[in-house]
Amino acid sequence: MKEGLLIMSTREINRAGILKQVKDKKITQVVAAKTMNLSDRQLRRLMVEYRINGVTGIVHSSRGRPSNHQISQQLKDQVIELVRIKYPDFGPTFASEKLAQLDGLVIGHETLRKLMITAGIWHHKKRKPIHRTRRERRACYGDMEQFDGCQHDWFEGRLANKTKVTLLASRDDATNMVRAQFVSYEGTIPVMAYWRDYIKTYGKPQNIYLDRHSTYKVNSDSALDDDAMLSQFERAMKQLDIMVIHANSPQAKGRIENLFGTFQDRLVKELRLANISDITTANQFLQATFLPDYNKRFCVTPISESNIHCPLLINENLNLDSILSIQSKRTINNDFTIRFHNQWFQLTKTQPTLVLPKQQIVIEERLDGLTHIRLRDKYLTYNKLNHKPITVDKLPIALTSNIGIVREYHKPASNHPWRNYQINTRKTITTNA
Repeated sequence: MKEGLLIMSTREINRAGILKQVKDKKITQVVAAKTMNLSDRQLRRLMVEYRINGVTGIVHSSRGRPSNHQISQQLKDQVIELVRIKYPDFGPTFASEKLAQLDGLVIGHETLRKLMITAGIWHHKKRKPIHRTRRERRACYGDMEQFDGCQHDWFEGRLANKTKVTLLASRDDATNMVRAQFVSYEGTIPVMAYWRDYIKTYGKPQNIYLDRHSTYKVNSDSALDDDAMLSQFERAMKQLDIMVIHANSPQAKGRIENLFGTFQDRLVKELRLANISDITTANQFLQATFLPDYNKRFCVTPISESNIHCPLLINENLNLDSILSIQSKRTINNDFTIRFHNQWFQLTKTQPTLVLPKQQIVIEERLDGLTHIRLRDKYLTYNKLNHKPITVDKLPIALTSNIGIVREYHKPASNHPWRNYQINTRKTITTNA
């Protein structure tokens, strides 16, 4: 309040008019109390103040005075100074969490937001209007995993080679449970390694929702048959009976996209505070510290308590390394050699199954870096050649498991009909003659 000027709210102005009528005895205190929705005791207290101080007695006594619960100016200055030094690019919410966790200074994020705006550290952001309706979550844990990779400068140039790395992450659609791992690039081998660890730990999800990256989908129109239209990832998921769903826009899988937006803010700064500058340590920090805390705070309760992850079948468990590999088809040459990635493989003489030239085999590039050659569910043995083999004149017709093994034939008995065949034939001719 200033001298000669009384600041009143609309409610206080209305109360002043009713109290004046009570003072002039135009209405009773009971009627006035019901009109202002006050108790009789509260109305009597107001009437005492009104008779002594007039309209001034209606105004709240704390108006214009500093709050009894306000933050001290010293704490405000200390908080702003720490934000300028340690958290200059942190948002108000994240900065308030770190001030309480690392510096022992407790301050509300909205209070800190106002202080940062006043100090020019933070600027008010307008929220974008809602364009699409949010899709309802799946009901059960394991029904659908949203999956994607994000290449970003996660270490802010602290890596030895100064290159960007990729964060692979999956988010359960029903519970919001997040799993993530740093890899060098978003390729088929790192993606399959990620899902091998996931499936061995949690089981097979019913659906995987991802984008149309070339790792996940063949985008060329030149592929004619159904098998050629499948990427290596789609082929592996088909063998495991996991449905792959491709989104037509980033907004369609908005929950995983929003996650990367949050991680580019929070995770980058957490790695900076922990002084982490390599992928191995970052993955350990993710699994041991960051993700458990994040999931504990931001997971939601699903509609159903059921867990519909499917366990691996016996044959899937035995052949998981084979399924989650890069598979290529090649033809066996006449000299039983195979050319693959400008390298030559010579099949050995002894094999677990019959091998003929011009047969089509499957070459598996496993996650462990080894190469396996498969023919009719049998794995062939081979030697790597340093150069193209020299053609020889005489080539074997086939490679079998019997080569090099002495076979013992059955010897008929002395009275076996086969031994008496010629004698019986001569007797028949003589008799007829």
